[in-house]
Amino acid sequence: MTQQQEKLSAFMDGEIDGNEIIDAIKTDDEMQAKWQRYHVIRSAMRKEASVAPQLDITASVAAALESEPAILAPKTARWKSIPILSNVVPFAKQSGQFAVAASVALAMVLGVQFMNQPAPTEPFTTAPTPTIQGGLSPVSLEQTREVPRNDMGEVLERNRKINALIADHEQQVRLQQAQDNNSADEAEEQDDRP
Repeated sequence: MTQQQEKLSAFMDGEIDGNEIIDAIKTDDEMQAKWQRYHVIRSAMRKEASVAPQLDITASVAAALESEPAILAPKTARWKSIPILSNVVPFAKQSGQFAVAASVALAMVLGVQFMNQPAPTEPFTTAPTPTIQGGLSPVSLEQTREVPRNDMGEVLERNRKINALIADHEQQVRLQQAQDNNSADEAEEQDDRP
């Protein structure tokens, strides 16, 4: 590193007072470019996204383009000079125009047919609204869907559990009734004793 670069780096780190380095930065374009690069590097090391590197490659691209030789393509014969193509190309253009016109006409015909169809009638919008007469409708307890074969074991197990719960409930009801009857009988016997 040169002495100027070392002074610039030390000035950026805050190690030296930089009156003379500031004057050098103001007058020298190369020092100004280094000053900007050092700031970009410092911001990148501190993970600060506020400073983005500015790359000016326009001068180098312009110089490369100026030194590039110009290559001219040879003049080609037009299609009109070829006898077979002079008949085919206008026919292809004309048939393409016919194809576009036919597509537009087909779209118009289909659109008119679609728009002239009667509106579909839906049974729910045209039927009269039902009124409730005499209460609620009956509810069926029958199962209307079929149970697949592979779930038959689960259905049988569920039915067995439900039947066991119903039988247990009925047993509990009978025991409660028996206890109520026993307590009523004991109360009558106590009332009968003098």
